[in-house]
Amino acid sequence: MPTKLLKRKQGLWQRALRSRRRPGSQCIRLLPISDVGLGVAKVRRKKRRVGVKAVRTAPDAATAPAPEPAVEPEEALDLAQPKVDRKGVVHLASIPLCMGIQKLRHMMEQFGDIGRVYLAPEEKFRLQNRKRAGGSRKLRYTEGWVEFADRRVARRVADSLNATTIGGKKRHNFFRDDMWNIRYLPGFKWHMLKEGTIYNQQVRKARLQQRMSQAQRENSHYLESVEKARTREKVAARRAGRKGQRGEGVEGNREMQLSPPPSSLPFPPTRSIRSSPSGPGAISDKVLSKLL
Repeated sequence: MPTKLLKRKQGLWQRALRSRRRPGSQCIRLLPISDVGLGVAKVRRKKRRVGVKAVRTAPDAATAPAPEPAVEPEEALDLAQPKVDRKGVVHLASIPLCMGIQKLRHMMEQFGDIGRVYLAPEEKFRLQNRKRAGGSRKLRYTEGWVEFADRRVARRVADSLNATTIGGKKRHNFFRDDMWNIRYLPGFKWHMLKEGTIYNQQVRKARLQQRMSQAQRENSHYLESVEKARTREKVAARRAGRKGQRGEGVEGNREMQLSPPPSSLPFPPTRSIRSSPSGPGAISDKVLSKLL
């Protein structure tokens, strides 16, 4: 063998021995000394260096992003498809006397799962009038809505109970002989009921505001008419006073014109002695003139 090849073989053996002495080092498998073995040793040594570089450049577990949880195919379908609302609502047009929410729920739970129940109370003035007349003081309900978990059950209950007697035991049962007035509302949801109540409240508020504004306009118009009437009366009284003053002034002038002016002399004029006979035998001047 040439000396160069022997030196290379000796160097490989020395490196293999050093790697065995190091703790945790990955040593290469010793192969028989041959040209083929030298080539395989070189290739494996290169692979080991590439693996060490990959380990050094790998990210840490703390900084690495957490892996996404695996989702089963059934759960993925449930998340993709929205849940269908299968609830149904029935409407009770009339509520028997002495029946409340708890009693109605207890009676409806016999047919299926019940969700929400709402009963509309009567108006306050009706309750007050009944109390004043000496009637029942219990609150009555005019209509109600019951929500079933399944709309098919709601439809079946409405069809079977409508126009039938409530029934039950006679003892402590005030509505035994009353009849159900119930019907199924297709396509009706619970939020529509709330929207209806809110709409009715808004309509009532708008009507009340309209009436108040109309009353304010009428009141302001009445006050304006009263004020105008007062001003007219004052103007008429002023004019009448001025006319009265003018009439008194004219009458005074007329009296001044009709009365004779006072004489300028200090004493009134006296008659002459001749013109008026003073004695019984005296003769007036007229008679004397006729004789002469």
